[in-house]
Amino acid sequence: MSAVLTLPRLGETMEDGKVVAWLVAPGAPFRRGDALLEVETDKTVVEVPALADGELAEILAPEGAQVRVGASLARLVGAEEPDAAPRIDPAPLATSAPAPAPKVVLPMPSTGLRATPLARRLAREAGIDLRDVRGTGRRGRIERADIEHHVGAPTDARANGLAYSLTGPDTGARVVLLHGFAGDHTLWAAPAAGLARAGRRVLSPDLPGHGATDAEAATPAELSTGLADLIAETLDGPAHIIAHSLGAVPATALANAGAAQSLTLVAPAGLGLGVDRTFVHGLAVAKSAGEVAHLLQRMTETPLALSAEALTRIAESLGQGRLIALADAIVGAAGQMVSLRADLARLAETIPIRIIAPHRDRIFDWRDMVTVSPRIALHHLPNAGHMAWWDAQRDVLDILRKSTDG
Repeated sequence: MSAVLTLPRLGETMEDGKVVAWLVAPGAPFRRGDALLEVETDKTVVEVPALADGELAEILAPEGAQVRVGASLARLVGAEEPDAAPRIDPAPLATSAPAPAPKVVLPMPSTGLRATPLARRLAREAGIDLRDVRGTGRRGRIERADIEHHVGAPTDARANGLAYSLTGPDTGARVVLLHGFAGDHTLWAAPAAGLARAGRRVLSPDLPGHGATDAEAATPAELSTGLADLIAETLDGPAHIIAHSLGAVPATALANAGAAQSLTLVAPAGLGLGVDRTFVHGLAVAKSAGEVAHLLQRMTETPLALSAEALTRIAESLGQGRLIALADAIVGAAGQMVSLRADLARLAETIPIRIIAPHRDRIFDWRDMVTVSPRIALHHLPNAGHMAWWDAQRDVLDILRKSTDG
């Protein structure tokens, strides 16, 4: 069976739409219900699903294309007949489309689940059934934070006062993910799921002073308290350490202690004076969801995809004041008070070190990240912000997979 997928009318007033992203590559098979592509209308971004199993033979409307309702999007082959008969448009195809294939308009099915396109994509990548996720958005809508929480929740555990998540096959390469200031292990949910699918054994702890961990951290040195023992206990040996932002401090301490096979640092702290002091001190004392929303928006170039409920939870956690002393210890009047340059230059002589430098970082100056030892590999992300994998998820995950291969 061969058919042409055309753009359905996704709203009463919709006349055209923009192809945002293809979620299935040419030649790849798909199952009924899988999202094939994302389309932007004048109101929102929605996913166009498949109503039958098949294979995407050819993309006729590339990403970025503006197409009219009923226009050809892709050619499908090998699809079984859907349960409900599609509407056949007898009008001839445009000259750019394959002539033998009939034009088929696939209606949008109703699943009864409300979820943002980003949440659907993250769920699909993590192998999560949306029916198992509790939505905290408006009218129960499932949002990114709900998927990230769901990924980490099943494997949450605690040892020696440290909360952590452990996922992936026991036999996989050992990986440790360290979050940054004011975060917790759930911020790594999507990369952790991607690495686990790639066969890695992934440990994601809540650093001292953060999340559900009981231990406190009033100084940068205290951020590494208990981590070496946790790695030895859960992973049984040195691991590939991946750290974001302030997580570079305990990551470097672990490497100094011989617990690191490699270091991959995403937008790391400790490489220059430049820092957004308002961001750091603001998060340390923030008590309202509004404050949190404004501050967290500085971390990404894309709209902040956190529900009001999620922002409230974060504000309640930050309102405990656990990070005030730490903020004073890492950022002073002149800027950053921690320097990792000498340690990283020395460590680069014995273990592989990579730095991912997002050029749209508004917390640190990305130029400080690239003036390091020539033995340190650099990865530039011109269009990503401080939370680099929020803005360049595929690129970051690909780098992380390759840096932990073996």
